[in-house]
Amino acid sequence: MKVSSISILVFCYETEDYDKIINAINLFFKDFMDYITVSKNSVDGHYGDKIVLIKYEIKGKIAEKLFSYILSNLDRADLLYFISTIDDRLEKSKIHMRIDKQKFLSEQKLSLRDSDDIIKIIISSVGGTKIVKKELNDLVNRNLHT
Repeated sequence: MKVSSISILVFCYETEDYDKIINAINLFFKDFMDYITVSKNSVDGHYGDKIVLIKYEIKGKIAEKLFSYILSNLDRADLLYFISTIDDRLEKSKIHMRIDKQKFLSEQKLSLRDSDDIIKIIISSVGGTKIVKKELNDLVNRNLHT
């Protein structure tokens, strides 16, 4: 699948260990860090608490490799769930994934989670919804059979 870019968004709340989050992400994506642009922005939360939004962005051909890496790190149940809920995850040619942040931090494991306290991954691809859907099905099926 032709991926043009991937954005990884993490909200780090005052009560969380910023360094632990950064270190975990940097370790997990270590093979891609030379190609990733990192930015951070501090904002005030709804109740006046401080939140740091950390954004990792990667563009170009290496983004396709990162997407394959992400898919290969999802377990079979998550791959099946991902493809069965793909209509809810597609916005034109953008695919939205939500990863359980606590499981990622404690186990260094990608696990889909459609609720709060997540790491958001946005995959921008080339092609319309139908093309993206078909190519995603093909990719996931390959990952399920390896």
